[in-house]
Amino acid sequence: LYPITLSTEEVKYYENAFKNYDINGDGVISVSELSLLLDTVGLRPSEEEVINMIACVDIDNDGSLGVSEFIKLMSKQHNPFVTPRSQFDAVFRTFDEDKNGFLSRGEFKNLLFSLGQRISEVQLDQLVNDLDKNKDGLISRREFLKIFLYPNDQDETLL
Repeated sequence: LYPITLSTEEVKYYENAFKNYDINGDGVISVSELSLLLDTVGLRPSEEEVINMIACVDIDNDGSLGVSEFIKLMSKQHNPFVTPRSQFDAVFRTFDEDKNGFLSRGEFKNLLFSLGQRISEVQLDQLVNDLDKNKDGLISRREFLKIFLYPNDQDETLL
């Protein structure tokens, strides 16, 4: 099905990413939704480049990506030594400025700012409160991975 073999964890990650970026919930990722996804990871392709990316895997030629097409596109970009989890671990370590293994409110704000997310202080407080499951005022690596890799999954064993 996919051009390279993906682990169960990677397929689950891409399925969750698909759900998160299928903003209107219509079961496909449109050009604008894929553009948003690419923008959040720091890529800024033109609309034409996004259309071409979709066309490379668009089996049904509808100009959008179903979940299998999305996973196929993502797996084409896949480096077997760089997993989604390792990428998020790297992001976490980068923004853990004091290297204590946690993201403070300020460190998390810097991460969001670097992704182009401008939110109010009230929204930031709410987001940190939602992420901080043990209510210690810090976002642990586990809490961070849970929300970004497996937001809809209750299976903690993947972390």
